[in-house]
Amino acid sequence: MKLDQHFITNRKVLLRIVELAKIKKNEVVLEIGAGKGNLTKLLLNKAKVVYAIEKDEKLFSELKKINNKKLKPIFGNALKINFPNFDKIVSNMPYSISEPLIQRLIYEDFKLAVLLLPKNFVKIIIGEKTTKLSLISNLFFEIKVCGDISPVCFYPKPRIWSNIVLLKLKKCKNFKEAIFQEFIKQKDKKTKNALREAIIKAGKKFSRNITKREAKGFLENFEINKKVASLNLKELKEIKNFVNNLF
Repeated sequence: MKLDQHFITNRKVLLRIVELAKIKKNEVVLEIGAGKGNLTKLLLNKAKVVYAIEKDEKLFSELKKINNKKLKPIFGNALKINFPNFDKIVSNMPYSISEPLIQRLIYEDFKLAVLLLPKNFVKIIIGEKTTKLSLISNLFFEIKVCGDISPVCFYPKPRIWSNIVLLKLKKCKNFKEAIFQEFIKQKDKKTKNALREAIIKAGKKFSRNITKREAKGFLENFEINKKVASLNLKELKEIKNFVNNLF
C-alpha cells in the first residue's frame, strides 16, 4: 500500500515531537515534508535555522508565506536533492519514503533524528524479525520508540497507527564493526572492491595502517562478488561473519 503524506493536526503531538528533539538555540534543523508549516512554526521557535523541504508546489507556496528570517524553504524531492548541513532532522514525512530516507541517513552526519513513521515500518527497523533493513538500521543507529500516535491526530487520517522514533548515529565499538559500516555505505561497488576499501577506511579510524595490497590479501578466499546494494540478508550475514573471523 502506498502511503501519501498525512499532516499532524493535534497540537499535543506536535509539541511532543519538538520536545523530544531537544533543540538548542544554536542548532540547525532539517524538516522533510513541511507542508503548510504546522510543525515548522514550532521548530522556528527553538532553532537557529530551519531548512524546510517540500516538493508540492501549492504547499510550498503556503510554506513561503511564513514570515520568519530563520526559515529557509527548499523546493524539491528530499530523496534527490543535496541536504544542507544540519544538526537535527525533525520530520513528519510522507510515509512512502520511510525506507529510502532511512537508507539515506546512514550517509549523513547529525546529532539526532525525530521522525514520525508508520508503526508497521517501525517494527521492521527495530528488528522484531531480522530483515536486511533491520540489520542495516541497527548497525548504524540507536533506535528509540517514543509512543503510539493515533490516526485521528492527522489529516487526512491514515489507515494505520504511527510512532515517534528517535535515531542517533552509532559510534563504532571496534574495528570489525567499522569495516561492516564502511562496506554497507559503498552500495554501488562490487562486494570484493567495497570490502577492500572498507578495511582500509576502517583501519584509518582505528589507527591501523592497512595498505591496498594487504587488504587485497585478506580477501583471497572471498567468493561473493555482486553489487553491495543487491546483497540479500543471508549474504550480508555471511560477509559479517567473514569479517569477524578475519580479524
